[in-house]
Amino acid sequence: MNLLKLILLTICFYSSYAHAEYKPSISDELTKETITVNANGSSVIVYENITLIETQSGVEDDSQQDLEYNSKTETLQILEAYTLQTDGKKIKVPKDGIRTTGDTASGGSPKFSETRHKVVIYPDVKVGSRLYIKYRNVEHTPRFKGQFSTARFFSPHYVYKDFEINLIVNNKLPVQVDTKGMDGGLVSETKEQKIYHYTFKQDSVLPPEEGQTAITDYAPYFTASSFKDHIALGQAYQAGAISKTKITPEIQALADHLTAGITDEKSQVNVLYQWVSKHIRYVAVYLGNGGVVPHSAQSIYSNRYGDCKDHAVLLETLLKAKGIASSQVLISSGEAFTLPKLAVQTPINHVINYIPSLDVYLDATAQFAPYGTLPMSDMDKPVILTALNRMGHTPAMKAEDNLIATKVDIVINDDGSMIGTSHSYMTGAVGISYRATQAASADYEDDLLVKYRLKPEGETGLGKITTSDPFNLAKPFEENATFTLDPIANFPGPGAMKIPVGVTQGELTSLGRSKPKDNAKFPIACYSNTMQESYSLTFPTSTHITRIPSDVNYEDAEISYQATYRLNGNKVEVFRRYQSENLNHVCGAERSARKLAFFKVLQRDLKGQVFYD
Repeated sequence: MNLLKLILLTICFYSSYAHAEYKPSISDELTKETITVNANGSSVIVYENITLIETQSGVEDDSQQDLEYNSKTETLQILEAYTLQTDGKKIKVPKDGIRTTGDTASGGSPKFSETRHKVVIYPDVKVGSRLYIKYRNVEHTPRFKGQFSTARFFSPHYVYKDFEINLIVNNKLPVQVDTKGMDGGLVSETKEQKIYHYTFKQDSVLPPEEGQTAITDYAPYFTASSFKDHIALGQAYQAGAISKTKITPEIQALADHLTAGITDEKSQVNVLYQWVSKHIRYVAVYLGNGGVVPHSAQSIYSNRYGDCKDHAVLLETLLKAKGIASSQVLISSGEAFTLPKLAVQTPINHVINYIPSLDVYLDATAQFAPYGTLPMSDMDKPVILTALNRMGHTPAMKAEDNLIATKVDIVINDDGSMIGTSHSYMTGAVGISYRATQAASADYEDDLLVKYRLKPEGETGLGKITTSDPFNLAKPFEENATFTLDPIANFPGPGAMKIPVGVTQGELTSLGRSKPKDNAKFPIACYSNTMQESYSLTFPTSTHITRIPSDVNYEDAEISYQATYRLNGNKVEVFRRYQSENLNHVCGAERSARKLAFFKVLQRDLKGQVFYD
């Protein structure tokens, strides 16, 4: 495992997390990093580290290190590597224990790049072993010409016993430094260079928490950047991207063909966006400086594939062909909701589009996102509008726009078995997720899908699921199911039974199984949505219903929940509606407390039963 990646980005959920006392699988016993930055933005890093293996999962997961570098712009040399045992025995990593490999797939999609990996495989690793490495990394060609930036974020889930960073900067390059939770600063300055020295120690650790936002939002950090601000970073990106948006005769013809007979701007944008989203396959191709510079619009169109930057370039070019101005957008896609004070590339990892005349953001890699709708991972984020020389912010979710509504009709037979139908529809970012899930599971057998749906509810049976076309973005996504269920209570009575869920998404019962953490230590990602479910249960005519659950009406500042139960003859009608409306997507301890209070109300309601004899 690459320790730098651990520090920068990764939050791992180890098996020990389930134990009463959290213990990380590894500890950082010593890190000494010296970064020398030249006047042209190139740099040299000498990195030395000792990692202590704390648990058996550390043996299994961390007994090798994966060091990533770009073979076109960097050189990486392993200076020394060995395993140090508790008895003082040093076992050197043999030559064949250091392997150079190519890049792997990216999120299941093809990836072609000049990224290489030095994989260091340590010998005879056991609990208590210490893994030593020292290497030299030379970035002879800066990612952005004449610029330098770097960042380290220290995870609260790991021990750092002695972490040291030395930064040596040529005075011809104006580099800013910003830190949090570190000791140190500028220690010397000459006409040629400035030397900074910082240290960091962290002896206590906290376990990861479900739903927590990225550590870049709150962890101690070290950042350094020659960019004046984030807008300057966007300008550097724009300088490499603008030449790729040349309108060729083929692209002009495509834009004209797709918009033939369409005159209003919004409809033109919609059709061009959907074409790129549907017809350009996601493939990461990072050759040369491809990590930050997209390919030309014409080559993307000809090849019908590209990464996020390429999707954004082609859409921008098609829009330009119709006289519609737009900007590419640098964004953090995922669980990071803030940007560091200085303009560094972490956590920015994605590129989308913005059309200022319509004030709309579009993610052309989000194949299942209707016009004007972003995936949850893109929402409520500060962004850099590269062509507009300003910052922006993507919209937050609104509960009314993100709906899953389900209607279930069930007839209960004399022996307690059930026959039912269900219908659901989904909108907004919620709908995007369901469309993607359906497309991925389209070839699965119904029996497997039905079993998967019923198992969490403790129900068994058979069924068939049909859906609308997940690729048809003009309509809400819909799902229908027919099913038969085995008895969940004794018939004939007397007896009692909970409200069966059947073959549905079961979102409310799923929510009732996800207990929020009490006294959360970290901010969590929270989303606004609406869940609405109605059930009609027709009991046998021979059954006498004696009691049904009581109504529930719960309201707080952000959560509302209503449940009603009505008895009409031998039919029980149930309606449940949950709505969560958050001002933003980051919730602190107060929000966790409110979620926990509601969880108790919901769980109690879901346990309600219909009594009969």
